[in-house]
Amino acid sequence: MRTEYPKTVAIETTNRCNASCSFCPNSTLSRDRLTMEEGLFRKIIDDCMEFKPQFIEPFLNGEPLMDVHIFDRIEYIRTKLPDTKIKLYTNANLLTPEKTERLSGAGVSELFISLNTINELKYKKIMGLDLENTMINLNYLLESHKNRKIADRIVFRMTRTEDTTLFEQDKFIKYCKEKNVEHYIVGLFNYKGNIHSPLPVPNYPCEHIERIDILANGKVALCCMDQEGEYSLGDVTADSALEVFNGLPASYYRAMHRTGNRKKIAPCSNCNLFWPTLNNLRILQKTKVSFEILNYFLNNRPFGRKAPEKFTI
Repeated sequence: MRTEYPKTVAIETTNRCNASCSFCPNSTLSRDRLTMEEGLFRKIIDDCMEFKPQFIEPFLNGEPLMDVHIFDRIEYIRTKLPDTKIKLYTNANLLTPEKTERLSGAGVSELFISLNTINELKYKKIMGLDLENTMINLNYLLESHKNRKIADRIVFRMTRTEDTTLFEQDKFIKYCKEKNVEHYIVGLFNYKGNIHSPLPVPNYPCEHIERIDILANGKVALCCMDQEGEYSLGDVTADSALEVFNGLPASYYRAMHRTGNRKKIAPCSNCNLFWPTLNNLRILQKTKVSFEILNYFLNNRPFGRKAPEKFTI
């Protein structure tokens, strides 16, 4: 069997979260709330030195700033894997000026802020957080970024729910442009059918077959949509990250996706994660799959500005 290497390694340093987003299943997790043990985290990063992934995301199901060791962990990644890009995702409600100062010079390549709306009432409703506090943090972040680069790239992200109006999307876009920050609007993922989303399940290969997602206890989830680890591919407390990625379960899922059988395997048959991959496909397959991807994106517009499918009152 040919050895493959994960493009991205996502590490759930904690599954605790200060938000209760309506479109995220974190608030209903049945597994224990944990912060990953330092020895396990370092073991995973040391495993990664064998294959040097393109990206490491110290984030999975939780808010990374709930992890009091997050900046020390980022420093360890940077020390051991200087050429690997670090992506950090946060809702920024805990990104105080002191934490922004710690981010400065930490070597984060991409910082994604899950803002989702700039309507105060809607923000409270969908995230359970105080928008004013988040905005204070974001203002400090952007002002600091002008003087010294906090990250190579900063993106403000909106998850487009079924009742996110065009007015609300335009207001978000206008705010980002005024702040001179990159913005991004993405459709709703259904987490294997656990979250209702109008976007259909694609048949083309999912890009997440090229990554490894490690939960706080060391269990390797199928992907970020497998929030409970029900479809575990292995355990990095027993094997290396590369051994798990090339084990039979992970290899089987990759093969099924690449042969057009995504809808024949659970839970992928119910999952609408729409980001595609064309890697490791033959030329004729790539052509066929490229048309499938184009057709899906044209018909469903899974990202960008889009009128809501329905309104809720």
